[in-house]
Amino acid sequence: MGRDCPWFRLPLRRKGTGMTLVKKTFLVFVSAFIIQLAVIAVLLGFGFRQSENQWRQVRFQQAREMAASVLSGDTVRLESASYGGQIAIYDANGQLVSTNRGMGGMRGSMSRILSMATMHPVYVDSNLVGYYSTGEESFGEDSANKALLESMAWVFIASLILSLGISLLAALYFSKKVSSPADRMSVHLHNMTEGNITDPIVPHGSDELVRIAESIESLRVRLLHERTVRAQWSQDLAHDLRTPVASVKAQLEGMADGVLAPTSERFERTGRELKRMESLIDDLETLIRLESPETKLNVAAIDADSFANELTERFEAQLMHKSLRLNKTVGVESFMGDSFLLSRAVSNLLSNAIRYGDEGGQVDLAIQKEGGRLRIRVHNMGKPIPPSEIPKVFERLYRGEFARTSPGSGLGLTIVDRIATLHGGSVMLESTAETGTTVTLSIPASTV
Repeated sequence: MGRDCPWFRLPLRRKGTGMTLVKKTFLVFVSAFIIQLAVIAVLLGFGFRQSENQWRQVRFQQAREMAASVLSGDTVRLESASYGGQIAIYDANGQLVSTNRGMGGMRGSMSRILSMATMHPVYVDSNLVGYYSTGEESFGEDSANKALLESMAWVFIASLILSLGISLLAALYFSKKVSSPADRMSVHLHNMTEGNITDPIVPHGSDELVRIAESIESLRVRLLHERTVRAQWSQDLAHDLRTPVASVKAQLEGMADGVLAPTSERFERTGRELKRMESLIDDLETLIRLESPETKLNVAAIDADSFANELTERFEAQLMHKSLRLNKTVGVESFMGDSFLLSRAVSNLLSNAIRYGDEGGQVDLAIQKEGGRLRIRVHNMGKPIPPSEIPKVFERLYRGEFARTSPGSGLGLTIVDRIATLHGGSVMLESTAETGTTVTLSIPASTV
């Protein structure tokens, strides 16, 4: 799976927005800052209105207290009363009594005063004692309030500039922090599409980016393993095909040149070599089909007795040829699965058991349910598989020392393993000189 693989050359379609992660993160931070600024402005405006209303209420109360002190003649109360704005105090007849801006043009009738300002009645002990009016005032005209507003404005501007600077720096730092490992992963992925899968990926960054990097690294290791396996598979396949082809070619050329006599035994031997090639090609075609992502299971209920009986009939001649007995143990009425594929898998297991079993012995086939799983076991007595070879027997075209001199494609157990995987199951092999060889195909009892 290198540069010569077709799917590595497929053009990549980019559906991005044309913006880098740095720009996107930067814009998000700036947008968030602007929204935050707008919210603060609204809250400040609301707070200012509340403060202005409270200030007006306080000023109104101060003006009323001063007017009541003057009209009632309460000097003690007058000394504590304070009002910094313009105020005019009138008696009950509307005549000006006092003002903190001089009497001047403020003297006159009540009708003249009403044209200038609103008259507010003053009651002492529920009796009307006079009126007062105040000049129009603004919250910002008050010297103390003006100083406060100016200070707040400067603090707000300084905070705005400082916050904007901090936000921009944070956005730039964060975007770089995120984009740097993301850029590295992008480079690694691009290299992988170009066939370079030898350089490892070192996870770096946030937890999310680390998980992505670990997944990419896992994919890289898997692709590297697949490349190695396929290269070895191609070599083994070429070797396994070259041997019978060379044998057939030598036989035919020898007979054509008159060196070898065209005997029935020679034709039979040539036919066996051709049959071996046919078996290898058929198994290879089956494995390729099973490994295709488009492969779907045809799951249905399978009658266990009929399943076992069909297998017995299929291998009856081979069993008789080696004087073997097939002992069947069926512990379930039916089970779910792809009948064709499971029949192919168990046929491969029985074929191996008969091929490598002791002549005159017994082959056991058991179909049983254990817990939530269906287990199909095939057992035979014979030469055990070396422990060092057991982990490799399910690899493509692997044929251990015990099987090199016997017919077979080296794909049988690989096909069994793939069929088990498609059913959500697994295959396990155990082999000792004392107990023989047992292969267990385990799948969920209810395969969907």
